[in-house]
Amino acid sequence: MNKMTIKRPGKFILIALAALIVCAAAVTALIYSRSRKDTALTEAEGAAITMISGSESRDFADISAEILTKDTRSRFPAVVKAYKCGDMYAFISKPVAYNGPVTLAIVIDGSSGESIGMSIVEHTETQHYVRDMESSWFTGRFSGKSIYEYLKLVRLKAQAENEVVAITGATVTTEGIINGVNAVFGVFREYVSGETAESVPYMVRFEPGEGDGPVETESLVFRAYGVILAEVSLDEIRGLPSVKRTMSIHSTAGVTTHAFRGTLLSNVLNLVDPRLADEYDWALAVGVDDYISGIAMGEIMAENNVFVMFEDNDAPMQKRNGEPGGMRIVVIDDIFGQRFTNYLLEIVLENEEH
Repeated sequence: MNKMTIKRPGKFILIALAALIVCAAAVTALIYSRSRKDTALTEAEGAAITMISGSESRDFADISAEILTKDTRSRFPAVVKAYKCGDMYAFISKPVAYNGPVTLAIVIDGSSGESIGMSIVEHTETQHYVRDMESSWFTGRFSGKSIYEYLKLVRLKAQAENEVVAITGATVTTEGIINGVNAVFGVFREYVSGETAESVPYMVRFEPGEGDGPVETESLVFRAYGVILAEVSLDEIRGLPSVKRTMSIHSTAGVTTHAFRGTLLSNVLNLVDPRLADEYDWALAVGVDDYISGIAMGEIMAENNVFVMFEDNDAPMQKRNGEPGGMRIVVIDDIFGQRFTNYLLEIVLENEEH
């Protein structure tokens, strides 16, 4: 009769097993300490919360583990840290914009259900395109907003309390920031009010959907540092002294000949305010397709150089949707048309040091 022999593990096996247990414990401890470390405020984040709230960031208790559950993180992935001090709630949100993550600090007044403020802590966006991102005129638009209504992106002017005007030339960045703030609103509503809020993505959808984006309204908006100075109708522009200019434009598609009719951009500036030419150094012509061309004020004020055209080959200029009523910036000395902004929407005025 055969006997079953059970061998006791060798010494080296016991040592290996012990080492495995120690490693597993170390990994568990590392994960635990890392999760705790991940919710600690950085110096910059703490400074932003102090600036917004008026209270020292060290007075805020870490409630990240309590408020940011697995389910919450899955539906509001941008929100990474949460803190509380009295009736104030502070959050760190990291949505992904055009180039990468944007770190935001947002503080909410729990008693009123409104945002106290928002500050941009860190970002990797191209400075040339987002020069207004950290300006108070932009960040200030996130103060006093009800957390019970998600914010919406608009291009020209806000007509409702929950609308935020995009930074010129940085629509994707603006949308990313709005996503980050909305995610905080959603987390707060679920945690404090116990309601179910709609999920908010942490990345911006680059491809526009049907009907997305701004629409030409047969008017030209003038803006400086986030403030709308005036809105001039196409009829008003047509009423200014106009000229006809025939020119050929060289492009990758070949050479096209145009007989444009329009008025000098300087005429439109004077209609808005004759002082603008002396107060600003640059004009950014923005199209409905987000194409931007920068034109120095000296070029604009030069004789017969920069025009707002509204006719081409004796027909009304077309909008992007093919309907009449469009406008186009034409710089006469630019034969390659690189600064010819089609589907003209707005003129943004800036100074050199900005």
